Amino acid sequence: MKVLVIGNGGREYSILKKLSKDGVELFAAKGNGGTSAFATNVDIDPENIDALVEFTKEKAIDLTIVGPENPLCLGIVDKFEEDGLKIFGVKKMGAQFEASKDFTKEFLVRHDISTAKYATFFEYEKAMEYLDQVNYPIVIKADGLCLGKGVTIAEDKKSAEDALKDIFVEEKMNSDRVVIEEFLDGNEISAICMVSHNKIYPFEYARDYKKIGEGNTGANTGGVGNIIPVEDMSSELKDQIREILDEISAGLEKDNFNYTGILFVGFMVVEKPYVLEFNVRFGDPEAEVIMEKLDSSLLELVEKAIDGTLKEEDFKYNEEYYTGVMMVSGGYPADYVKGYEITGIEDVKNSTVVHSGTALKDGKFYTSGGRVLMVIGHGKTREEATKMAYEDVEKIHFKGAYYRRDVGI
Repeated sequence: MKVLVIGNGGREYSILKKLSKDGVELFAAKGNGGTSAFATNVDIDPENIDALVEFTKEKAIDLTIVGPENPLCLGIVDKFEEDGLKIFGVKKMGAQFEASKDFTKEFLVRHDISTAKYATFFEYEKAMEYLDQVNYPIVIKADGLCLGKGVTIAEDKKSAEDALKDIFVEEKMNSDRVVIEEFLDGNEISAICMVSHNKIYPFEYARDYKKIGEGNTGANTGGVGNIIPVEDMSSELKDQIREILDEISAGLEKDNFNYTGILFVGFMVVEKPYVLEFNVRFGDPEAEVIMEKLDSSLLELVEKAIDGTLKEEDFKYNEEYYTGVMMVSGGYPADYVKGYEITGIEDVKNSTVVHSGTALKDGKFYTSGGRVLMVIGHGKTREEATKMAYEDVEKIHFKGAYYRRDVGI
């Protein structure tokens, strides 16, 4: 069997690593410096849908799995299915949940699903006027695809004005609208779910470390750490989240989505869980720790989701705890320099090293992105997993390397 995975980050590395255990022939488009350990890297851009269709036909690929959001929002699944090609991912209609935060909020409100109060603005002046009517802090979200970095928590009016200026005047987020949302202060939970024809099956819940600085300070990032399982989740909280997922499933059915693929539901737990956001792909870096925790065959789960035969009991996990620490380029998530040699990966014997933004040249690895590597420690307790991760992070070196020192602590 031949499987193509589209994407080139840590998420796709972990998906390919997991699929490699099923003994299938793997291809990655484009892949990264590390994915060549499991797959044949193919030099086709993930957004070049026509070229991907042509390659899939030429190589007689049996199944394609889409990693990143952009190809999904461009309608890659619709195109593949029109050509009779088997593909796992959400169609363009469902991808609107990622392409537009306003679309997601309208869906949540329409189906009476718990979420923060919000207002959407298309005009800079009206958004600025609204800032006089809110209580601070406030959340400002650029509407559109911002790679996890389009959200600002504004502590005061001045920082809110700066965020709006970045979006509307400086056009830093490539967005023409903004969602201004009530700030909810609590604990975040990532629910990455496999969806089969509107039926939602969550993987084990994870917790993302979104801020660049210790103590959850500084700028938002695409994620610089992750842990699984989440120890402070009560059975009551899990039941509440399951009830919300059922409400989402009912909403998908009512709105005629026929949604098959991945749905990421970001929750903020205050006194009860509220839905913060939807994404339509595996979270990154949540996917990395989930793939380590998952004992089931990912290939079988994907095929059953497509066929409509997926069941809760298909999801099986090991008993280990996992702590993932992301090593990033100095300056990330703002400006950073690429192309620095990475050393020490071969010295890591216990943890899993996930390649996210790396390139392989003449047998050496070099940095090629903001998030470079994730080191995932494991153990029978959170303390064991975290200790392993940080001991192994210290073995890897590249110029300007930075990582948070409080993940899992």
